[in-house]
Amino acid sequence: MIRDYWAKWIMVITTLFAPFGVYAFSVRNSILTVSIHAMLWGIMPDSSGDTELILFGTYIIIGRGLFYGIFNIWFGIEVIRYFNDYSRRRMAIRLGILSLVYPFAMAIISLPWLLHSTTFEYLGPIPIQFVVGLLLMKYFGEQKPLGPWSD
Repeated sequence: MIRDYWAKWIMVITTLFAPFGVYAFSVRNSILTVSIHAMLWGIMPDSSGDTELILFGTYIIIGRGLFYGIFNIWFGIEVIRYFNDYSRRRMAIRLGILSLVYPFAMAIISLPWLLHSTTFEYLGPIPIQFVVGLLLMKYFGEQKPLGPWSD
């Protein structure tokens, strides 16, 4: 019980604070600038080109966090439902893979900018939440017997 309690809190914290993707922000003179997004924070270039960290900003939470991270929220909820025996591990893993699809699709869309850029940046998903969710389900999830005498 205590293990499940801490595993749920680890999943909530990971869902809210772990970055879920690196996205192309703009291209200036063949230099690609990127932004990193999490549910409650983001690192983006400001209008002068300098990088700024935005914590708990309304634009980040509503404009970017909920829009880009809706599948991450869904995956976090599904892992917690797995700990409460309301869901199966297979469904949680499927949603985890789905949470990586959007950042990967954005990376593919941004590929022409990346190819014409004079600098190299990584664009795509950061699977911290997915890896943490898998590890929590593996090590903290209950092992249920398959049949009456399968233990």
